[in-house]
Amino acid sequence: MELNAEIDERTENSNDISIETDDDDDSSILAAHILAAIPPKPSSISFIYRVPDNLRVGSEYRYEPKVASIGPYHCGKKNLKVTEKHKLWYLWDLLSRSTPPKTTMKNMVKAIKSIEVQARECYAEEINLTSDEFVMMMIVDGCFILELLYRYEEYTKRLKERVDDNDLIFSANWLVRTVQRDLVLLENQLPFVVLDTLFNFTWDPKHNISLNKLVLQFLELELPTSLIRSDDNIVGKHILDLLRNYLLPPSDVIEYEDEPTWQFAYNSATVLWEIGVKFKVKKIAKGFADITFSEDGVLEIPHFHVGEGMSVLIPNLVALEQCHQYFRNIITSYALFLEILIRSKDDVKLLRSGNIITVPWNRDEEIVTKLSNLVKGAKFDHFYYDGLCTRISLYTRRHKWRAIRYKWNVILKRDYFGSPWAVLSFVAAILLLVLTLTQTIYAVRSYPPRG
Repeated sequence: MELNAEIDERTENSNDISIETDDDDDSSILAAHILAAIPPKPSSISFIYRVPDNLRVGSEYRYEPKVASIGPYHCGKKNLKVTEKHKLWYLWDLLSRSTPPKTTMKNMVKAIKSIEVQARECYAEEINLTSDEFVMMMIVDGCFILELLYRYEEYTKRLKERVDDNDLIFSANWLVRTVQRDLVLLENQLPFVVLDTLFNFTWDPKHNISLNKLVLQFLELELPTSLIRSDDNIVGKHILDLLRNYLLPPSDVIEYEDEPTWQFAYNSATVLWEIGVKFKVKKIAKGFADITFSEDGVLEIPHFHVGEGMSVLIPNLVALEQCHQYFRNIITSYALFLEILIRSKDDVKLLRSGNIITVPWNRDEEIVTKLSNLVKGAKFDHFYYDGLCTRISLYTRRHKWRAIRYKWNVILKRDYFGSPWAVLSFVAAILLLVLTLTQTIYAVRSYPPRG
């Protein structure tokens, strides 16, 4: 506090400082300049971050928008400028709706101006925009998102009606899907307080639907599971955080290990299955990450779909959890657990056969690649499934003979039964051994007895 006070005092009185030739005055001037150059500390409430380089490098496509820039981090990029016109058209259409009288641009500007400082503090980086530029960005991007949500709700209610050809976004399915993808990127977020403020200006009581439900409805295809909690009281700091909170199990289900042992075996699904672990889809789950293991060797995993939700949403949730300890590493732990389980196409096939995984295509090796890179570069000290994996390890140790049998089965399949010719060679070798042994026995018996 004293340091900040001194900086403020030096800054305020900087015009009164005169440069003298004696050493004492020079030292005072330099001291004042050094203190004045210290930037303010970042806000402790920031939660919209840049993706760390250890996650980004080699996987930029997962974190950068393709058609729509939301917020300041990607604003002005050439490949995203085409959408800027559509944002303004959507803003005009939102204002033109039959909404309450308070929905005026003047009222919106006043409202966002009043929360400008709070909105700026939501970003982990300093935003080099003037007040007017920042407020305009919040309003244009926020109204664009709201109009998207409203139009999507209307579109789903009257699927058979022709879509307006002038609406470039909804007249092209690929573009709708791409915008949905862009809205779940960590670097492409607006503070939810901005969205909520604008929603209160544009909400029509006739719709009788909350902002949360509009968001979930629009981004349903981005979610890797239908197992989300039904709770209207769930809140989020931005859209990505809101989705995370809907996917997480309730706090009373979470058994997070504060001091993990990390003493679990890294066994894939097929290895565990050969040892005796049974895989079962968890139909009644309390969340996306609600995985359990019973004493009789049943591993229950909630169903998930491998699509954009797994290849884009999950890495961005992992990135969010990497940026601040406030976001506990539950989704990161879930992604790591999948990486442990799924290492080959046989693992994918096993989980697909149990309806634990559904995929849009049948290229199992490609699924392995997608799932194995979800936590690439992530660093964390706590593992949510540490206790569960330790119980699995204890179970496998009690059934070591099954593991040994599985190991020899793998060796035989790999070295002797990998191809039809290998099988024939093995059979021929066995026959040759039997014939040789038989010949030896007859040869021994043919010798006359001694004496």
